[in-house]
Amino acid sequence: MLSPVMRLFLIFGAYPLALALGYLGIATFKQNLIGWFLIIFASAYILGGPFLLHTYKKENAISRQESGDRSFWLVQPGFLLVFYASPIEYLIMSQIIPRTEWLQVVGLVLISTSMFLHGWARLALRGMFTGHIQVQKDHPLIQQGPYRVIRHPAYAGYIIMALGLAIGYSSVIGLAGIPLLLLPGLILRIKVEEKLLAEEYGEEFYLYAQRTKRLIPGVW
Repeated sequence: MLSPVMRLFLIFGAYPLALALGYLGIATFKQNLIGWFLIIFASAYILGGPFLLHTYKKENAISRQESGDRSFWLVQPGFLLVFYASPIEYLIMSQIIPRTEWLQVVGLVLISTSMFLHGWARLALRGMFTGHIQVQKDHPLIQQGPYRVIRHPAYAGYIIMALGLAIGYSSVIGLAGIPLLLLPGLILRIKVEEKLLAEEYGEEFYLYAQRTKRLIPGVW
């Protein structure tokens, strides 16, 4: 179950953040193609918010779960820095990295790749995805789709998306935020998730982990 603080955040905090992101998209889309992504992303969250909250409120039988959603909060600073500082830097600071159209195109390609990977992972989970780390009772260990190659394709998608956004806005702050904040937060979240999976599935998970990597095929 979601912690009370996370429920309050999803109800009262996430919508203002989505509106702010949409505003940054509107402020930059005439000069930068990535602004369109921010507008679409923010609009999708605002319009789909009630459905998202319904997904979080599902009363499924839970076998194991993270207490307090601590790893969620560890990931947020990196996301907020990359998603908000990148367009703000583009608007108010002088360029350090050249602001070229081809970097915008590279950014959009990375963002599109991340959305495909994340969507593929959601499809493979067959409706069992939630933002809260938990293992539902009778939940099989998913090993198909992108999970055949890496154990955390959705998290890989987040990193690719952040990289695309920072590159698209030629943002030094955004690029620095990925290794300094976002990656450490995601690595800690992965450790929490894999601890629960190992406790739940035992030998099946260890065998799966031996033949797959966490985020980067053949590397880590």
